[in-house]
Amino acid sequence: MLRNDLYIMEPFVENNAVLQVPVKINIHHPIFKGHFPGQPVFPGVCMLEMIQEIMEAHLERKLRISKGPLIKFLSMIIPDKNPLLMVEILYETDGEKISARGKIYHENIIFMKYHLELIPEKV
Repeated sequence: MLRNDLYIMEPFVENNAVLQVPVKINIHHPIFKGHFPGQPVFPGVCMLEMIQEIMEAHLERKLRISKGPLIKFLSMIIPDKNPLLMVEILYETDGEKISARGKIYHENIIFMKYHLELIPEKV
């Protein structure tokens, strides 16, 4: 899990199945020493994991991403310049399947747009 290590979820707001989740990046996390040395960038796979972990915390169950019909990285997240992010998630449930779409952004910069399908993790 990356939560409470690479990033911290601040208290969030839910309005009509839309989550607005402020996230604070730990700019001193060791991942930035390797991704990339001298020019740290928040890894795209960590953005996906962050969305999954936010949904798990919100729905109080373990999930996994089963499909990613749309995953579009639009701008790099430079931790020193963008330590605060907003994760927006509009979600719908259909039985066990959860459809989540939204964006990761800060002010007028959109870093990622996505549409993911999540399902319960088999333990």
